[in-house]
Amino acid sequence: MLLNRWLDRRGIEAVCLGLFVAIGLLGAFNHVLWRDEMQGWLVAWRSQSWVELWQTNAPSGHPLLWSALIYLTRNLTGTPLSMQLLHWALGSLALGCFWRWCPLPKLQKICFTFGFYPFWDYFFICRQYVLAELLAFGFCSSYALRRKTYLPAALCIGLLTNSHALAWSLAFACGCTLVVDWCFSPFQRQTYRQNRFWGWDLGLSLVVLIALVGFAAFSLLQVRQVVDVSSSSLDLRYLLQVVGRFLGGYTLIIPNSSRWLDLWLCALISLGLGVSTLSFLRRSRAAFTFFGAGMGFLLTFNTFLYLGGGSRHYGYYFLILVAALWLALDPAEQVPVLTPSRPLCGWPQSWFFYPQLFTFCLAIHLVAGLHRVASDFVVPYSAGAATAQYIEHQGWQDLPMVGSRDFVVTTVAGYLDHEIYYPELQDWGSYAQWNTRVDVDQAEALRQVEGLLSENPDFQRLLLIFDIDQRFPDLEPGQTRIQGQLRLRADRRFERSWHGSERYYLYWAELL
Repeated sequence: MLLNRWLDRRGIEAVCLGLFVAIGLLGAFNHVLWRDEMQGWLVAWRSQSWVELWQTNAPSGHPLLWSALIYLTRNLTGTPLSMQLLHWALGSLALGCFWRWCPLPKLQKICFTFGFYPFWDYFFICRQYVLAELLAFGFCSSYALRRKTYLPAALCIGLLTNSHALAWSLAFACGCTLVVDWCFSPFQRQTYRQNRFWGWDLGLSLVVLIALVGFAAFSLLQVRQVVDVSSSSLDLRYLLQVVGRFLGGYTLIIPNSSRWLDLWLCALISLGLGVSTLSFLRRSRAAFTFFGAGMGFLLTFNTFLYLGGGSRHYGYYFLILVAALWLALDPAEQVPVLTPSRPLCGWPQSWFFYPQLFTFCLAIHLVAGLHRVASDFVVPYSAGAATAQYIEHQGWQDLPMVGSRDFVVTTVAGYLDHEIYYPELQDWGSYAQWNTRVDVDQAEALRQVEGLLSENPDFQRLLLIFDIDQRFPDLEPGQTRIQGQLRLRADRRFERSWHGSERYYLYWAELL
């Protein structure tokens, strides 16, 4: 077909990858960070040493690797752009590995490249999830090297555990795949032992693996008291919600947990997708093991520890699927699990249905990815940058400010590079401190504002930065109100934001 001949031409890889990298670079300069992204930047930017970085990172609930990379590159520009350029480089490297070594057909590669996760959620949004994508693809790319050395695999598995708690599912899948391969493949053991230094290599790989995994486990133990793990009873509704995350990874559709029909329908679809995927993956023992171990671990984690909050979390189901198909379509790894099979390059002809099913899922991801990236160039993801720019333009950046709620106003504090008084902390700060904060309502926030003005005669007035939950909805810009001992005057609203909670309201407060 004409389309296939065009896709097979030399250069399609360079065109797609070049377009991906170029748009990502433009996005790094254009994308407005929101609070979770800015939190990562501020933790690294405000830390004066590795010890302080460890202490400030622990309450975030994440391992240290992402914060450490930001810490190492923070002086590249001295602004959050340093983190965005780092994230862009990691995302570009991940897709470079994907295009160079993944055996998927080119049409599916294109759909994947500009899909929701690699193009938007794990590329434009600067979080540690890009590390899971990169390291998973790194494991698949270097899987054949296990014939000579296990060191690359050990590094990928160990670093995966240090990237994110949910990335342990990928690390577990990688580890199980290597163990099953060693136990059931005499050819692997024989080939590996031909290296006269195989004993040293195996020992070093185990030392690296144990050290990295041990450090990751220790990191997560430090945050167990500040992380809200699942406390829901394991009733049928909750279990169906967990299964619904599986469908979310494939199709980005999450069932409405309040409707039984949605839960049961999505559970049945998830079951069908899982069975059809496992049936196809029987052609490759490595892929079958990887998928089964990874999905089993992730479902267990979601059931007993943490259900996950958004697309970024159930995206791990999608990463496991793509990595498993990567191994399954590699002719060198097509050792069947249950039934005889001959090595095939690309999709086997007898499985005409599954490629279409996978392409359908990729098409959904493609539409969602293109839509979100295009929207990000039109509507800012957060109003935090616009709020900070307005404050700087007015020359107020050095004035005392009060922000509530703290974890939302973090975005403004980061763009201003200025400490703000947070009523939730009853102290000055920039990033959210989850282990010491206490929720406050608007009345309590204003009570603390009164206290600040009373105790600090130098403060003639305070600039209040309130989020959408703490604002005065009936106070228009320019209007004033007496609230207790305070005179409040509304100054400006910043509501042009894709993320509904990232909208800000400025007020001036002074004592009567």
